[in-house]
Amino acid sequence: MKIIVRVFLFVLIVATVQHLFIAFVPDIIFAIAQYRKPQPLNTIIHATQPDAQMRQVVLPNPDFIYSACFYNVTENDLIISGEFPDTSQYCSLAFYDNTCQPFFVSNNLHGMAKNYTIRLKTYNKGQHGVVAKSNRGVILMRILVTNAAQAANAKRIQTKFKVNVPSTDER
Repeated sequence: MKIIVRVFLFVLIVATVQHLFIAFVPDIIFAIAQYRKPQPLNTIIHATQPDAQMRQVVLPNPDFIYSACFYNVTENDLIISGEFPDTSQYCSLAFYDNTCQPFFVSNNLHGMAKNYTIRLKTYNKGQHGVVAKSNRGVILMRILVTNAAQAANAKRIQTKFKVNVPSTDER
């Protein structure tokens, strides 16, 4: 009987630790990212082309240049705008919730217009846009870079990537 109780307690402890780990790891990841690159929320962070020493992006791919924005839509929607390159250079825009799960991904090869504007909102208010799965998360833009010309174009595209709060007329 003692062995059954011990096994039950062991399984209960393991299940509890696993649940707590899963519940709090995304918050810890976001806190570490904010600590490493202390930018206000809803501000874009542009990275240079990664190399083996870069650790701002987990397992960075050296063929991509990244831009990221830790967002908060608790009080206001956000308007995300920018420009995709032509189809000779791959670029994607991905929205992740507070558990690091993607809920919207688009790229320049499948239906996104060259110039895009996306409204990120907390719930469906009748306006066209993407409904965020959580109030906080991250937007990640990746641009493929295989040569110097694409690197220059990626830098230009990064400058076009904007995150703004809509004006009072648009709310």
